[in-house]
Amino acid sequence: MKGVEADTKTLLYRGTDIDGVSIDPDRLEVRGRSITDLIGNVRFSEMTLLVLGDTKTDPVALDHALLDRMEAVGPEHPAALTAHAISAGGAGMPIAAMAGLCATTDADAAPLRTALPSLPKDAEFGLAVTAAVPGVIAAWRAARGKTRPSVAGAGFIQRSCGLNAETADVAACDLKVIEDVMVGWTGGFGPLPPSVMIPRIAIGTGVSVQHAVAAGFAAAGPLHIGATMQAVGVLAAAQSGDGSSTDKDIASLLDHMLASGQMVGGFGHPLLNTDPRPPRIRSRAEELGSVHPIWGVYDKACAHMQAKANLRPNVDFACGAAMIAAGIRDPGTAAGLAMMARSVGMTAHVLERKNRPAFGVRRQTARDHLNSFPTGWL
Repeated sequence: MKGVEADTKTLLYRGTDIDGVSIDPDRLEVRGRSITDLIGNVRFSEMTLLVLGDTKTDPVALDHALLDRMEAVGPEHPAALTAHAISAGGAGMPIAAMAGLCATTDADAAPLRTALPSLPKDAEFGLAVTAAVPGVIAAWRAARGKTRPSVAGAGFIQRSCGLNAETADVAACDLKVIEDVMVGWTGGFGPLPPSVMIPRIAIGTGVSVQHAVAAGFAAAGPLHIGATMQAVGVLAAAQSGDGSSTDKDIASLLDHMLASGQMVGGFGHPLLNTDPRPPRIRSRAEELGSVHPIWGVYDKACAHMQAKANLRPNVDFACGAAMIAAGIRDPGTAAGLAMMARSVGMTAHVLERKNRPAFGVRRQTARDHLNSFPTGWL
């Protein structure tokens, strides 16, 4: 599929066999399958194996192994201790997560290889990082005085979110929507996103897989995945005491942000006219029977931004609503969990890139094409 081109506007699988994006129509794919078709039809463990290109490992066994490793990252684990220490100094979620995840070791990866012997070579190191994220987030939260309500959930994703929720009163359907959101975060843009590009570059310098994947968390700025933080903040601010909101409340908030030049995180996209994931996530919330009032707030905000600024929601805004419905109202926690899902795509790209020449190409190729490098991407 690498280099597939239907017309001059189609991108798809540029420099990778893992995932790709096309425009006109806007479409995201992972190994030939549409992200929108995958959302709601596969569990996170199944999606992880698809992204990794692993057709041998049992997804149920993978889910159990990830859950086991998640539970191993308690408050005294080096990753949690590191994240807690740097968080106590005022570090935000991306920095605390990156620092903590760099403290994962081969000892964290070994049990995954033992439990899942058919994993692609070195995949266990990246998956150890993924499994450590919930514990690192919990440590960051603990440094800020947050407790662990431990919401019951089925499997790794639901338990990961439950560990870091603000309340234990979460409907089962809303935890299922979160899993759908996480499936949508894993991939679909090839090497273009900063959270994927940075790990690919890092592994080319010879660092460990864990180091390269952790480096991707440095890209969680307010314009990329970190926009989930602002989405949660906007949605939460628009809610009234009963969790609902009026058209006037939302219009006033959004109009004020637009008039003052503030970015409304979760709207628009640097490449797509329409991100195909939010409509699918919204329909999944309806299919699963979610009655959380945040979805009414979400619908009103989307309608107002479309009418006022001709901007459609991206996955960050849909993620923000789903997080609030699942009891996660802390912006940093929401972004950290989104990055956890993206770390699967980081791992797949790191493993693909690991087998290529240092810095990506041979010296002569680099010399021949140095002047043709698109500097606008720098």
